[in-house]
Amino acid sequence: MTTIMIVDDYIPSHRLMSFVLNQYGYTVVTALDGEQALNRLATVQVDLVVTDLKMPCMDGIELARAIRADERYANLPIIMVTGSVKEQDEVKATGVGVNAFLTKPVDSDDLVREVDRLLQQTPPQTPSQA
Repeated sequence: MTTIMIVDDYIPSHRLMSFVLNQYGYTVVTALDGEQALNRLATVQVDLVVTDLKMPCMDGIELARAIRADERYANLPIIMVTGSVKEQDEVKATGVGVNAFLTKPVDSDDLVREVDRLLQQTPPQTPSQA
């Protein structure tokens, strides 16, 4: 089963994305910020991360940078979602290795389309990689 981690400090947002992804057969785990996400990655095998840009403790850019720096997760697909429409945020996210960038409110079809696209491009992580 494919597991997606949603990282967002705004509960209604991650509940909505969880609901949508569950409807498409994905298992969803959640974290409220980047630090919690990194801790969960150490214990749960995840196939893709959907993260908010702005969060307390560790934001989405810092999370993406930490994921890319760890060889166990270096190829893990990352989708960043944000309410920001600033072009520099998307450029910064892409620069740290984010694979896709979506704006809030996230369109359910766009989210599922990006998840499917990235999972088809990326070989699944094996337990030895996680």
